[in-house]
Amino acid sequence: MPPAPLRELSDRVREHVSQDRPDSEALAPDSVWNLSQTLQHCAQTVGYSVTGYPRLKPALFRATAGALAKRAFLRRGRMRHPLGAEIEGAPPLDRDLPVTAAAERLEDAVQRFTAHTGAHAPHPAYGRCTHEEFARLHAMHLEEHLPGLVRA
Repeated sequence: MPPAPLRELSDRVREHVSQDRPDSEALAPDSVWNLSQTLQHCAQTVGYSVTGYPRLKPALFRATAGALAKRAFLRRGRMRHPLGAEIEGAPPLDRDLPVTAAAERLEDAVQRFTAHTGAHAPHPAYGRCTHEEFARLHAMHLEEHLPGLVRA
């Protein structure tokens, strides 16, 4: 099954947070972060696809293993990655940031991404991605971190 559209997932996050539902209803069972940290992480990766990621893996990795992983994820319509893997060089995730603020960051990042019409910054592992590829990869990323929103 293809991932839900990115904007729809962002709307589901807002709805979940506004209803003050338990974090556990949205988070993956093996999540290492609370909901706020997870939303911050997702906002970072969506935002960095527009502004540029702090660090990239070596070009050889992006051209080989990273490109293979990207193609496999896009073909399957879902991804698997370590749920506690922070973005290299990104600011630390704030455990105490209110969930509402983290959800706003994600919504802002999705709006900036959706409105973006230029070339996107290369992904640290996958390298260059089209807007459509990034939209699908970001949606898969959110679905993996927040599977409870898929069932919503």
